[in-house]
Amino acid sequence: MAQQSTGFLHAGVVVFKVLAWVSLVLQVIVGLVVLVSGGEPVPIGGIEVPARLIGVLNCAAGAIYFFLLSLASHVIRVLLDIHTHLDKGSGSA
Repeated sequence: MAQQSTGFLHAGVVVFKVLAWVSLVLQVIVGLVVLVSGGEPVPIGGIEVPARLIGVLNCAAGAIYFFLLSLASHVIRVLLDIHTHLDKGSGSA
């Protein structure tokens, strides 16, 4: 059972890493396209927001999502390291 859990967590590390990079690349590309092309202002909450500002915010969101998904990947890796060290210390590995 513990082997299944660690295998699942190892897969989680890879999935979060891949999602972090995909999110960063796609959001920055879309943000740059909107930033360069511009367009009509977008109504958000009753306020007209320039399309180019939406492009900048999209790039910033990509960076934030990259950080959060990378953080999740690293937290899982730390938990796996702790689990590995606890198994070695108890002699059950």
